[in-house]
Amino acid sequence: MPERPTNLGSGPTPPCVLRAGARFEGLVALRAPGRIDGYVNGEVVASDLLWIGRSARVNARIAAPEIVIAGEFDGEAEASGRIELLATARVRGTLGTRSLVLAEGSFFEGRCRTHPDSELDSGV
Repeated sequence: MPERPTNLGSGPTPPCVLRAGARFEGLVALRAPGRIDGYVNGEVVASDLLWIGRSARVNARIAAPEIVIAGEFDGEAEASGRIELLATARVRGTLGTRSLVLAEGSFFEGRCRTHPDSELDSGV
């Protein structure tokens, strides 16, 4: 199954925060939709959609309203909305979210905690 289009809704395509082949270690803070296609080791805090592309390798703690994963992710991810693992996703770690969507073919090893709506009012 091909990767879901990055042009979600009527808004612009999420900017590519880190292109394939690029490496970043430390804190990534995003105020707009973002996409990671390279390697990140550290922490990612986003105030909008975070897209982890097919070529990405992310070892981090993530906090975002919505997270879509098509590549490799190891760590902890918290989403106030949803986390979606596409068919090419390879995830190991702990996920906390209101809604978890797993595409056929995706791989998930770890723990998932779903939050009742009242817990999410405090924000991510």
